[in-house]
Amino acid sequence: MTPRPSVVYLSPDKMGGIITVIQNLLDNRGPQSLAAEVLLVHNHLSADTRFAGQLNCDRQTTIEHTLPLENLRVVLRRMARAITPGPGIVVASDLIDLAMLSVHDVGRAVVLILHGDDDYYYGLAQKHDAVIHAYVAASHQMYTRLRELLPHRASMIFHLPYGIPIPPRVRRPASGPLRLIFAGRIEPNKGVMDLPAIDASLRARGIDRTWTITGGGPDAARLRAAWAGVPGVTFTGTLTRPATIDLLADHDVFVLPTRSEGFPLALLETLGTGTVPVVSDVPSGVPDLVENDVTGLRPPVGDVDAFAAAIAGLAADRASLERMSANGRRLIETQYDIRDRAVAYEALFARYAEIYKPLSPDAKLQYGSRLDQAWIPNILVRGVRTAIRMAR
Repeated sequence: MTPRPSVVYLSPDKMGGIITVIQNLLDNRGPQSLAAEVLLVHNHLSADTRFAGQLNCDRQTTIEHTLPLENLRVVLRRMARAITPGPGIVVASDLIDLAMLSVHDVGRAVVLILHGDDDYYYGLAQKHDAVIHAYVAASHQMYTRLRELLPHRASMIFHLPYGIPIPPRVRRPASGPLRLIFAGRIEPNKGVMDLPAIDASLRARGIDRTWTITGGGPDAARLRAAWAGVPGVTFTGTLTRPATIDLLADHDVFVLPTRSEGFPLALLETLGTGTVPVVSDVPSGVPDLVENDVTGLRPPVGDVDAFAAAIAGLAADRASLERMSANGRRLIETQYDIRDRAVAYEALFARYAEIYKPLSPDAKLQYGSRLDQAWIPNILVRGVRTAIRMAR
């Protein structure tokens, strides 16, 4: 019996945007779509919050490993064996996925989804040219950059923005303080340490405001300390995604002083609730969604005074706030409804037989050390590397 064609999603099993993208696509599969499998990869040495949910798929498997202690070849073989034999698509998103696919031809077309506008992801795309059959870029910036870097692959580079379920609840106008929120990972790339300085500038301008900070991350304690003793600032800790989206609808302005983005899901969800984004004018993702003074405001990256001025302007002009709120909601409803976006992804996946080619001899493993050899027992490799780590 010929196996049913399927899509296999590879992903680290950590909470974040990649899992949410996969979850949204799986929850909105059409009746004629391919079967769906998810292979989650868990590194026991990672400190990231682990995703432990069940996704809406036909088969979900988790592969455990302890890289870089283990023999890389053994871990890659473990991953390859977890993929059900048969035709279809394998969707990759990170280094370990592509390393495995450069060694093991699993008989499926490989689609790489580019999740970030930075050298790391572009480097993966270029280095694994011989492995990848098609590329997906969610933002115009990433799509354009990929085509510049890989002009010979232009016909197999697709601009496919993500979508989201339309949030059921929309913010409503409220008198009183301007309700500000940051929701996301509390880390340097998000510019979170600018938030207390932005707030200080707002208070100096006499702006009546409240803040809600939701999320966790490596800078959470430092951010709390920087804001210690300031009234009107609430930290919620990490919430589920549905709870975060619901919380967005209780606020007026989403403040994101980010340093770089790919195609930020948080921004889609913010616009969908009618909360107005004030977000750094970075080249990827943000210009696709935020048109200045139409769906939000885009101060320059790292310009604390410009952020404060933008927020103060919204506090003073509530009519403009409501206009942008309505425009943002309408944008998501008309262009980023996941039901429509899932159809576009499934149309690409349905081309698996057309775009698949057997693994090229040029697609050799390009990672690992002298210990990462198929003939060296994993227990020996792990023992040597553990001893080296303990001796440091």
